[in-house]
Amino acid sequence: MEGDVMTLLGSLGHVAATADLTALGVGPRETQALVRSGVLVRLRRGTFVEGPVWRAAAPWDRHEMRARAVLRAFGPGAPVARSHHSALAARGLAVHGVDDRAHLCRTDGGRSFHDAVVVVHRRVPEAFVVRTACGPSVQVALAVLQVAALFGVEAGLVSADAALREGRATRAELDGALPVLGGSRGQLRAARTAELASALSESAGESRTRWVLLTLGLPLPEQQAQIVDGEGAFVARVDFLYRDRRVVVEFDGMLKYDDPAALRQEKLREDRLRELGYEVVRLTWADLGDPRVVERKLTAAFARSAARRG
Repeated sequence: MEGDVMTLLGSLGHVAATADLTALGVGPRETQALVRSGVLVRLRRGTFVEGPVWRAAAPWDRHEMRARAVLRAFGPGAPVARSHHSALAARGLAVHGVDDRAHLCRTDGGRSFHDAVVVVHRRVPEAFVVRTACGPSVQVALAVLQVAALFGVEAGLVSADAALREGRATRAELDGALPVLGGSRGQLRAARTAELASALSESAGESRTRWVLLTLGLPLPEQQAQIVDGEGAFVARVDFLYRDRRVVVEFDGMLKYDDPAALRQEKLREDRLRELGYEVVRLTWADLGDPRVVERKLTAAFARSAARRG
């Protein structure tokens, strides 16, 4: 029995519903035994994932599995579709600041509900639902705005910027999806996300940096700005530039410094920028979690730059 169940799970992407097990001749007692042994993990009633795969999975992979398992448990042809970050995770798009529950939406007039594992939201028009290899899902543009409406602009921007950058959505699609949210509480957050979304953000860190700068009351700097020397020769392309104040802001994910040669090259680049009269501020993931640190770093850089120019 266990071998048959493992074969089934492998064919279904490591998820299964009670109906799948029943079709295999596995009844409630056998199912309970598989759960006790760790072969299966029960997420909620009628919803299972493969135990070894689940326990080894990263958090973002678990979310994708959870959403897929819940959708399968609703059964083929059920009037639901993946929504919010569950729709984005299925497409491998970046998410930030969201919860672990599977998010679905109705495609009919049925009721919304939620529990510890799933949230089923109100109806989304069929025109905004697409069929994917993993089942029905709302369009990327709408999913991005749903995330913003529920979890805030910062969360929305991380996904919106990624969607634009990777060509998964367009600005016109973002604008076109806004009316679907109707008069929901988060519509202003969604509208702000659509307004601010930028394909120039090259990472979630850069998206979050833009939002922190805005929360500090600063204007948005130039993104991916080129800096040249006095003779017009290219010196560097920087994440963010306050050109009139000659301050460069770089998001530093630290990953590139595993290579000593890359670290040396980065130091030479930064030295050259300072020779040209630019102050360079480096922000880390930890900095973005405390905007006061970002404010102190920028205030100091603006002051040094003003003193140098003065």
